[in-house]
Parts: sequence; structure tokens; C-alpha cells
Amino acid sequence: MPTFTLSTTQKNKPLLLSKGFSYTIDKITNDKTYWKCEDARKLKCKGRVHTNNINTILLHENDSHNHNGSAVSTEIRLLEEKVRDRAMNCNEATQTVIDICLVNLSDNAIARLPNFKHVKRTIRNRRGQNGLPKIPHDKTFDQIPDQLSTTKRITVFLRYDSGSGNDRIIILSSTEQLQLLENGEELLVNGTFKVGIVN
Repeated sequence: MPTFTLSTTQKNKPLLLSKGFSYTIDKITNDKTYWKCEDARKLKCKGRVHTNNINTILLHENDSHNHNGSAVSTEIRLLEEKVRDRAMNCNEATQTVIDICLVNLSDNAIARLPNFKHVKRTIRNRRGQNGLPKIPHDKTFDQIPDQLSTTKRITVFLRYDSGSGNDRIIILSSTEQLQLLENGEELLVNGTFKVGIVN
């Protein structure tokens, strides 16, 4: 059975990737989704695929493309989607987003990537739309925003904040983590902190 991957365009429209070709939705019926080659208009390409109505099974695929497919282009499209997704849903540093998304990318795809300056700009632009607060760079920020004080399951995550200042103490933990801590018989402490408890 032919395999395919569902993705999204830069405008967040559905995109189907198969055998190095990209397809956008042409029309939808009760039992099928009809996809046309992304280059149908520009190159008058006749490449088409059909999937079931929930886009889980490839029902038909013709190979009437008038251009070559590119597995590397598919990899880059998936990378771009991962970058957009992490930029919108995570508050990681820009370089961290790039590093995580580059994992498992082939050498050929890495060689074809756009300048990282442009990738970083894309991340910053997307991040400006995600509604998350800016990452603080010191301990003197006013307060931790509500959306960072709870988990995605809307349970308490911020347990203690001593307030703004260089001697600030913040304790973050889910309820499950506190229960593990309470029930543990041994505590292992990482010794790489710059500040430690003085006895």
C-alpha cells in the first residue's frame, strides 16, 4: 500500500506528501478527498491522488506528473512544519527550536536548507503570533504569567515564587512529581547549580 504524509502549507492549509510530490486539496466529497499536484496551476501538472474522507488511506494515485519529485523537498517541507509548530507551541530559545528540528534530517536536506538567518526570522515571527510571553533573561521580571503557571492539563505547576530580585526562588512541580518526591526513599541532587544550600 502506498504511503504518504499529511502536513500543512505555510498558510496552514492541508498538504499531502507522497513520493517526493506535494498535493493540495482539489475537492472533497462524502467519501473521498481529491488532491491535485501543488504545481497543477504553475506547471499544468496532471498529478492527482485520492484519499478516503478522513485522509488515512490512499485510494488512487496517478503518476502523470510533468516534473520530477524530490524526496529532499519533502524533508524540507516537514522540517518547516516542525519549526512552525514548535515556534507556536513552545517557548524554547530560537536556536533550540532549530537544533531539535534538525535531528534525523539527511545531509542532502541540510545542504538545501535556506540560510539559518531566515529560519530564525520565521521562528521569531511565528512566536510573535503565539501569545506566549517573552523569555526572561534575568530574575528581576515582575511575575510569572498565568499560562506558564499551569500544565497543559490545567493543573497547578507554579508552587512557589519569592518575587522579583536577584535572590529569587521559584519552585515548579506537577502534583504527580510532588507525590513521587514524597514517596521516594532516596533523593539524588544534581550538583551543577551555581548556588547551593549552606548548612
